[in-house]
Amino acid sequence: MQFETAGDAKDPLSKQSETNKHRPSSTLSAKVLLALIREQVKLNFGDSGAGRILGGLQVKHLGQRTQLAIIKVPRDHCKMVQSALVLITHVQKQPCTVCVRHVSGTIKKCQRAAIRTDRELIISWYRKQQVLSKAGVTPATGNNCSLIDMLKQSESNISALEL
Repeated sequence: MQFETAGDAKDPLSKQSETNKHRPSSTLSAKVLLALIREQVKLNFGDSGAGRILGGLQVKHLGQRTQLAIIKVPRDHCKMVQSALVLITHVQKQPCTVCVRHVSGTIKKCQRAAIRTDRELIISWYRKQQVLSKAGVTPATGNNCSLIDMLKQSESNISALEL
């Protein structure tokens, strides 16, 4: 799944959205994400739903650059958590959208899908930065890494997850 703020749909890796609001990356952590999911499950499925997912819910990966997360949830409660995720509209009072990009039964296949999605997002962002640079606009990226370094770092972070 991936978190996007209102302006991030056009540039998912920019430090600020077009509405000049900061991305949730500065405040979104695995702990905050778990709390958001539990809150949404409790709100939409009651205490019973929240109790069912309490023990088996884990954030395995949360990429700060792309806001891509891998969440482990018991198979029986996957649809409940997926429903709760798409109902999240704010992260700490900041509007956001959650897109569930892939659902799989194994962490290995989730890793492959996450690497592929991260790669697409990073390359898209890099191309936009190149266009801005050629147009004479200095993008406020805060990233001094090359494209290859960003791709390698992303892949190694996702591949390093415990199976």
